[in-house]
Amino acid sequence: MTFDAESLATDLDLRSLGERFYLKTLDQISPKGMVEASLLPGWTRTHVAMHVVHNAEGFMRLLDWARTGVENPMYPSREARDQEIIDSVAHTSGEDAIAIAHEVVEELDESLAQMTSETWASPLVSGRGDDIIAADIPWLRAREAFIHALDLGIGATALDFPATVVDRLLDSVPGIWEKKGVSTHYELEFLDRDAGRTIRTGEPTDEPIVVQGEAAEVLSYLMGRGWPRSTADDRRKGIRGGTAHDLPTPPSWL
Repeated sequence: MTFDAESLATDLDLRSLGERFYLKTLDQISPKGMVEASLLPGWTRTHVAMHVVHNAEGFMRLLDWARTGVENPMYPSREARDQEIIDSVAHTSGEDAIAIAHEVVEELDESLAQMTSETWASPLVSGRGDDIIAADIPWLRAREAFIHALDLGIGATALDFPATVVDRLLDSVPGIWEKKGVSTHYELEFLDRDAGRTIRTGEPTDEPIVVQGEAAEVLSYLMGRGWPRSTADDRRKGIRGGTAHDLPTPPSWL
């Protein structure tokens, strides 16, 4: 397998930017505030933090696999991953969770720095069971960092994302829904872009849901993170069959 060196350099930069964005958001939370609810159902902020920590550790296992050729899965199983998060939360204080988050980013930095042009092309399997190469890891980690910064629930929104990240995430939405086998039909009208987008997955039978807003606002909605700020009511409504209606909850994404 091959990869594009220029694209990899861009993804490495986005990954670093995502890590800084996430840690800056996390650092605004007090240790006591870590036990408060996150935006993810049933999870506290400590759950989110430890999930992001274990995600970095999983990517380091994949990078080790790429360098050594010895299979080293991201997680033993999805169930083991979930249990690891539960166990970590039970034994990690809010203060320690924040400190560990910084430490694991430094460890991931070191692991990425050890990669070569040969090992970046190594075929691997992601934690979701997808066939990837090692060069895909920087963007996958960037995606994780940016999205879970929102899930900490302290006010960061997709409006804070760089335009490049917004575009990449919008590009990835349909493919994830396709893999999940869900039917969707959206017409996206961006108030800050000249052109919109159409998303069709599965076998949609009804009229499209028209969603209007800035690209980052629409992305936030599609990712299941809600509308990111108080705006005019018509930005939170869709149009089906020529009639405005409240936007339905989109299918689960990540």
